[in-house]
Amino acid sequence: MRGETNMLLMSPGDTGAARSNGVHHVDIETGKVVTEWRFEKDGTDITMRDIANDSKSSQLEPSGSTFLGLDDNRLCRWDMRDARGRVQTIGSSSESPVLHWSQGHQFSRGTNFNCFASTGDGSIVVGSIDGKIRLYSKSSMRMAKTEFPGLGSPITHVDVTYDGKWILGTTDTYLILICTIFKDKDGKDKTGFSGRMGNRIAAPRLLKLSPLDSILAGNDNKFHGGQFSWVTENGKQEKHLVATVGKFSLIWNFHQVKDSNHHCYRDQEGLKSCYCYKVVLKEESIVDSRFMHENFATSDSPDAPLVVATPQKVSSFSIANRR
Repeated sequence: MRGETNMLLMSPGDTGAARSNGVHHVDIETGKVVTEWRFEKDGTDITMRDIANDSKSSQLEPSGSTFLGLDDNRLCRWDMRDARGRVQTIGSSSESPVLHWSQGHQFSRGTNFNCFASTGDGSIVVGSIDGKIRLYSKSSMRMAKTEFPGLGSPITHVDVTYDGKWILGTTDTYLILICTIFKDKDGKDKTGFSGRMGNRIAAPRLLKLSPLDSILAGNDNKFHGGQFSWVTENGKQEKHLVATVGKFSLIWNFHQVKDSNHHCYRDQEGLKSCYCYKVVLKEESIVDSRFMHENFATSDSPDAPLVVATPQKVSSFSIANRR
């Protein structure tokens, strides 16, 4: 955050659960933790499962002080300033400063939130363990504008395009791509973040491994971290989707996957599945794969480089010439 000069890191609690009771605020230039913040609501310490930027481009803003938080039944915005608007510091107190809950809602039960992401305008998509995907407008975290019922598999990761028109959900065995555009009663195009789609939800597309690659990947390897390539400007369109399975990074052409006339879909009945992808193979299991920002594309390649992290190494390269 803050013009990419700072970073927020979460560490799991002592119980080993995938939740944290606070964040470490790191100065990237020095590599040092400058503050440790606690999550607290109404005087009680609480935990968060995940944090995210206020919007797709907010990490580039130099003066940002807020970010989003998610737990099983909580969706909120945290502020590093106190209620009077002043940035808090550790000072002489041995106790960590407390993040200010500035907006959000604590649901009574049944939401099973697991992962989330934000659009360019700050709308929020949330994936759940029960397979549901909910869309929240920027103005309200209390009631989802649209809810996709999902196909039953837990959503382990979710991403959204900058314009909010497409959502990518990750499950253990496939990616699910959902279009959020619909026509309202006046015939105008809207997204499911700004209006209720109801029964106007289009059938999703599934992205899967081919039978042969599924065997090569092994039974224990699961999809994780499905992402769009990264843009932060209105009018620009993401070009690729990337996800990781074991030693594979899989890259789909976003334009092809969106096209209802794509040859993968022609002879399929029911939900359409796309198997057209490029593979980047590593010698060990891949931790994560992400595209750099579109601004890092060069004259030699129209595409931003792909960054692939394994336990021992981080590498980046152009995918333009890969078969």
